[in-house]
Amino acid sequence: MNTKSLIIGLFLFLFLIVFLFSGVEDFPVLKGPYLGQKPPGMTPEVFAPGIISTAKNELNSVFSPKGDEFFFSIHTGERYVMMYTRQINGVWTKPSVFLFSGEYSDVDMALSPDGNTLYFCSNRPSIWEGRQMDVWYCLRTSDGWSEPQNLGKPVNSAQDETYPWITANGTMYLASSRAGGMGDKDLYCAILKNGKYAEPVHLGEAINSEFGEGDTYIAPDESYLIVGSWGRPDVYGRGDLYISFKKKDGTWSKIVNMGDTINTSATEYCPVVSPDGKYFFFTRGGDIFWVDSKIIESYRPKN
Repeated sequence: MNTKSLIIGLFLFLFLIVFLFSGVEDFPVLKGPYLGQKPPGMTPEVFAPGIISTAKNELNSVFSPKGDEFFFSIHTGERYVMMYTRQINGVWTKPSVFLFSGEYSDVDMALSPDGNTLYFCSNRPSIWEGRQMDVWYCLRTSDGWSEPQNLGKPVNSAQDETYPWITANGTMYLASSRAGGMGDKDLYCAILKNGKYAEPVHLGEAINSEFGEGDTYIAPDESYLIVGSWGRPDVYGRGDLYISFKKKDGTWSKIVNMGDTINTSATEYCPVVSPDGKYFFFTRGGDIFWVDSKIIESYRPKN
């Protein structure tokens, strides 16, 4: 790296620090699970107001399997930046920017079941021409995370790939704009075989449509999925969250709108259920919300 690039990189990092932490004078002492926040009931509530959900534009909400790390993103207006906080001696740290994040858009984190591989999406330079979003990953090291690596083919294509999510057996679900879809973005799954991902498989018309589907959470056992979709006739706002359950024959039920308890005139997206299965997180507008995950069972078909 030459001196000019180093100076530019340092300037961008300092700018992000000032932007992300402006107005945060004294970070409170937070202890206990979920940053010490009082758990919600069956009505969605803002998660960690003034701490995680602020006047900035926050999205994503990923806890580590042990619940001692929390990852989220902030949209600065120009790019997405990945953030994290973790417990040290039982106390949550002030949110920090990932060392490798800030120059490009980095967003949509997901962890492997063992918590040692961090997947995310980025428009950083890759093997493709242009700046489309690809799936990247980092490996946990003794002092943090390794440098990002592009996941490559066949998961990534010359089009956008976003919002990967990993099941208990390693299968990856993701959204892609690759050729052959039904809308501008569809959902696919890629099975892990001998340590490598197979060609992503389209999830079909029960999930996908002409309108477009994006962010999706898939249960660890693949028994249900929650997906963001936009432009459908029954949306409450620009985009809503929908849910589908896997049937006994292994096919998916037609996705249904999660209704006005979850969806509003704002945009709802970035669905995630905590590793312990207790809470359902999602983004509404520019804040992160959470609700008791028991609400998910209320959508399960009676038959």
